[in-house]
Amino acid sequence: MTRRVGLILSILPVMLFAQPGNPAPAGTEGVAPERLQILLQEATCAEASATSAAKLNGTSLRGALSSSTARTIFYVSPDGKDSWSGLLPTANQQGNDGPFASIERARDAAREKGGPDIIALRKGDYYLTQPIVFDARDTGLILTARCNEAPVLHGGPRVGNWARQSDGRWTAPLTLPPEQGVGDLFVNRIRQTRARFPNAPADGDPRKGWLFAAKCEPAIDMWEGNTRFCFRAGDLPDVGNASGLVVDIVGGYQPGSQWGNDTLPVVSIDGGGRTVHTKGTSYFFTAEGSRYFLTGAKSLLDAPGEWWHDAAAGQLHYTPIDQSFPDSVVVAGVLPTFLKLDGANGVVVSGLEFRDGAPQGSGKFFTDTRGFGAIRIEHADGVKILGNNIENVGVGIHVTESKDALIAGNVIADVAGNGIYVGTNYGTFGKSDGARILSNYIHDIGKIYIETAGVWFQAADNVRIADNLIENTAQFGIAGGSLWGSNDAVYNAVIEHNVVRNANQQTADGGAIKMMGEQADPLNSTIRSNVVTGTGYLMNRPDGTFWPPGYENTSEWPTPISWAIYTDGKASGIRIEENSLSDNISAIGINGGWSNLVTGNVITGGSGAAFRVDDGTGRGWHPPWAKPNRIENNVVSIDSSNGLAAYVHAPDHGPGYVQFAGNRYIGNLSNQSFRVDPRIMRSGEYGSLADLQKAGADSGSVVAPE
Repeated sequence: MTRRVGLILSILPVMLFAQPGNPAPAGTEGVAPERLQILLQEATCAEASATSAAKLNGTSLRGALSSSTARTIFYVSPDGKDSWSGLLPTANQQGNDGPFASIERARDAAREKGGPDIIALRKGDYYLTQPIVFDARDTGLILTARCNEAPVLHGGPRVGNWARQSDGRWTAPLTLPPEQGVGDLFVNRIRQTRARFPNAPADGDPRKGWLFAAKCEPAIDMWEGNTRFCFRAGDLPDVGNASGLVVDIVGGYQPGSQWGNDTLPVVSIDGGGRTVHTKGTSYFFTAEGSRYFLTGAKSLLDAPGEWWHDAAAGQLHYTPIDQSFPDSVVVAGVLPTFLKLDGANGVVVSGLEFRDGAPQGSGKFFTDTRGFGAIRIEHADGVKILGNNIENVGVGIHVTESKDALIAGNVIADVAGNGIYVGTNYGTFGKSDGARILSNYIHDIGKIYIETAGVWFQAADNVRIADNLIENTAQFGIAGGSLWGSNDAVYNAVIEHNVVRNANQQTADGGAIKMMGEQADPLNSTIRSNVVTGTGYLMNRPDGTFWPPGYENTSEWPTPISWAIYTDGKASGIRIEENSLSDNISAIGINGGWSNLVTGNVITGGSGAAFRVDDGTGRGWHPPWAKPNRIENNVVSIDSSNGLAAYVHAPDHGPGYVQFAGNRYIGNLSNQSFRVDPRIMRSGEYGSLADLQKAGADSGSVVAPE
């Protein structure tokens, strides 16, 4: 645990104290979350003495370890026994009392005693076979590591009794309940590959290891693309029975857009018609060029590091990478959720490691498959998740219809879906207001489901996302706002002082920070003082070749699209200010909304347009409160050869849709640096800054010498 706390402290230079000239919003912590977590550990280490508990005065946990009724600490250890009292951290000399063996037993003991107590976990490995559920009876409970110890919760059993087969594979018995399956296999803490075709590339190149859907003849309707796609002659191996077969395929809402993927169970394969029929999702679409691979058949088990589970026979098959395998620690990830807090207000989870879970947890709109979560919080207000390490799971932390959550100082890495989700359930639409997501290190997000984010929020007002470091995400670093209209509206969000590196590494349409606005009214939200670098994309053509890195051509469609920061779906009333954006593709985009202000940003090293404005998602929409979008007082260095400072496509709204003012442009500008449709410049669609100013769409901007 000391290592993880040190890591967080070393990588996050901006802590949570209010800065001069930048006062912290109401409700911001006065003490850094890492310090809170350390203080909490000290209190449990000292057996919750009055002296240690007093250290929490002035923090958000000031009442956590002191109340009119003294808290009891129940200890849990892998060496404990559930028949003991749980009141001792280690076994006594007589060997007849000591810590509990399970968290469930400690939870039940706290319930029996009554009142909010503490469960302190000793170091070691805890192999969970079912989620641990906390409810209203556990209000105010603290679940924490003891002192500087490092308890590790695994999302499934440790697999043993391996036997080597004559073909070099190894097998082990593994029988699971009917409702469970092996989602992932981990060898010495490293995720292995479910048997697949084509094989995963050994060098990890995301452009390799794919098949590409063929054009269906005769052509099929777009909606039919939800449940079937066509394949090229000779592409698919003979897998026999399609039962258990799954296709992982990249596509999007419209064929060719490639901004999402899904894992679709295969219903049947028509070899003569070269068609794969899937269960579909009623949302996801495929078309010519959609890239995919197959998993789930024993016949696909043909490469080192691959595994396959025969559920009927209760046997796990694995092909090792090296000869040291017999001495390895192997965990079968069967749980997408480790802890579920359902109505458990005020619970604190601190200093634990969660790892090796099942990858479920991120799917499409109108479903709850964005859910699960290693830690899942439902209808539980005031929960604090502090200083935990969450790795190799489906979703890191999921908050649903729960107010005032504090998620701070955690490391969340190598997750299949979202790192942190704060939002609602479709159908009930309860809100998760007041969440604070602070000083987390979130990296390598969307390892299976690419339509995901380091932090995703909706149906949540007064959210603050600050001082996080987010790296290497499949699509978004931070994504927020409404997807379903007023049902999941967002107001007064603040996204500030975050560092987002290498976002949108797997999709053709995404970015580092995004706000949606299907609620169709002003969000009154702010994106400020963030640092964004290295935002990319991944998109293939129908023939299976990929667009080169850093490519942008506003004349093509479909084409790769990537922004550092952008608004979409009518998102309006957002301030984008004082951000530093370097080495991205397009820097800042406005899509469909009104009354947005882009000011004081510094943009350097981009390969696409510095500003890209499009009325497409709000075409024909002009509410009575609408004011022009304003792009003013920014500093832009144009380094790429195309020299495109701004691209505006607003045929419905014309020059009144966006106004430029007071910007300072440096570098490679030309007489084609501004592209505007409708054609308001005398020169036509393309023009210089002077042409834009003569057309009345810019005032006071200058081209400065380098």
